[in-house]
Amino acid sequence: MKAEYINAFIEATLETFQSMCNLSFKRTGSIKRVGGEIVEVDDLMAICGLSGDIRGAVMLTTPLQTGMKLVSAFLMEEITIVNCDLMDGWGEIVNIIAGAADAKISDLRIDLSLPSILLGKSARFYAKAGNPFVIVPMYIPDVGPFSLGVSMEIKKK
Repeated sequence: MKAEYINAFIEATLETFQSMCNLSFKRTGSIKRVGGEIVEVDDLMAICGLSGDIRGAVMLTTPLQTGMKLVSAFLMEEITIVNCDLMDGWGEIVNIIAGAADAKISDLRIDLSLPSILLGKSARFYAKAGNPFVIVPMYIPDVGPFSLGVSMEIKKK
């Protein structure tokens, strides 16, 4: 996976959080490449499938309290309980990020699936060996941590 593709998703995340939530983040820790293993994720996860010239997905994962703060900023309405607004808002954020990254990657046709949102403690997912995820840990001051994950495999023609 080319670094420019990962950077497109990082830039799209930054732009989305700045314009839609009025928040800025910083990267924390090391970028991890995970494949052929089961990976633990935080309490709240949204994943959007990518197809077209590629096979892959983009995901956002965060502790529940951080997710509530992010969605509250996005909706401009305080979210204090787990409800449909939280789940829909988190899915919409990952959808906006995926769409913005798609616009930045002009050399590939990328189609987006509807996001799936998962909630629960000790959630895990399998990162396929042949199509690993690049996980980018991030932090928003006064809000909390989250991670962006991107998996892209260019289809052979």
